[in-house]
Amino acid sequence: MANILIVGDGAIGLLLSHFLSASHNVSVLTRKSPTNTRFYSRGKGASKKINARFVSLNQLDKVTEFDVVLFTVKAFQVLDAFSQIKPFLPSHCSVVLSHNGMGNVDEVNNQLSDHQALYFLTTSIAGFKSNQYIVQHTGEGQSIIGGCNELALKNSVPMADIFKVIPSLKFTNNIQQLRFEKLLVNIAINPLSALSNVKNGELRAPKYNAIIFNALTEACNIAKVQGLNIPLIKALNTAYKIMELTSDNYSSMQQDVAHSRETEISAICGYINQQGKLHGIPTPYNDELLAKIQAKKSVV
Repeated sequence: MANILIVGDGAIGLLLSHFLSASHNVSVLTRKSPTNTRFYSRGKGASKKINARFVSLNQLDKVTEFDVVLFTVKAFQVLDAFSQIKPFLPSHCSVVLSHNGMGNVDEVNNQLSDHQALYFLTTSIAGFKSNQYIVQHTGEGQSIIGGCNELALKNSVPMADIFKVIPSLKFTNNIQQLRFEKLLVNIAINPLSALSNVKNGELRAPKYNAIIFNALTEACNIAKVQGLNIPLIKALNTAYKIMELTSDNYSSMQQDVAHSRETEISAICGYINQQGKLHGIPTPYNDELLAKIQAKKSVV
């Protein structure tokens, strides 16, 4: 049984705290009231209490020393959250990042010691918060964890054993490839669902085909110059499969735009824009999606 700290109580943070608390001691760092009970709900079944301890930042020094720290905040929040947690990190703990988009891995890794393993967890589990304290589990999906530094790659078995209570979990030795494949899904779904204010399944309509095709073509060109082999047809098939599996769900970016929150567009289409400039590869379709989401945020 491991002592796990989850940083962030958004939908994914609450879903993972529900699964992990079935076998481990889980604490969840929250900015909301730590005394309110949180609940997990699935379909028409009765809501279940999430058996985790919710704590504020000023209570961290009273929490039992943790073995794993899992960051489930959004990409643009990771470095700030890490700087707040860093003074509390045990000398031999493992750190796990989980967010949409790219970035942050190198920045966090540079601040860890040789005794602190760094992993990345990607997940297609779908859910949303129906209020501040209830998470609705709305879709199944595979979760994949992989090491991002040498120590993590050497300790894949014990980490996979800790996280095995998460449904459909697998371990990979090539998390960069898997992160980029997840990025492609996010490019295909998140910005368009937010701009059109539609559920994921509606993106399968013919009117979206061209922009999805062209945006993913650009992203696959970026993957190629990074030494990753991701054929366009595979990227398209995966994106449309996820649209089907999560057809009744709204994407996280759609929810962010709808609630006037900052989005992860800079770590998604913004990453392709940045890499395109770095490698001299035009990315007009991703640039357009980036600009439109940024403009949407400025007027909501």
